[in-house]
Amino acid sequence: MSNKKRAINRIKSIANDKGASSRLLSLWVNVDYTTVSQWNSNNYQPNSDNLNKIGELLEVDNKDLLESQHRIDTGLAKELQNELNRLHKIERMPYEIDKIDKLTGKIVKVNNPKIIKALKEFAKKYNGNKS
Repeated sequence: MSNKKRAINRIKSIANDKGASSRLLSLWVNVDYTTVSQWNSNNYQPNSDNLNKIGELLEVDNKDLLESQHRIDTGLAKELQNELNRLHKIERMPYEIDKIDKLTGKIVKVNNPKIIKALKEFAKKYNGNKS
């Protein structure tokens, strides 16, 4: 498996195609120049507001600034929803549990780690069966 970082955005290549420098991007979006450098190298990603500003400057749709992740619809979300319903209704697993907040000492509701683990395991098995 390659250690090469997967490109998530295409900001650098589109900016180059449009003749816009990283300096112009940093001024337009009003962020530090090094932030744009981090975006260009895909070390960090712009938030949706900054992505929108970049799209406005470069006159491209925001979706065009992002690399395709080549995801294939396998029906995972629907099957996970069915499994969540089963875990909650049949297995009687609660969505949330009580936990003592370490800072305040008060009881707070948190997502049930057992149901999260069960869903992650289900997804792993589901995806393994699709290979």
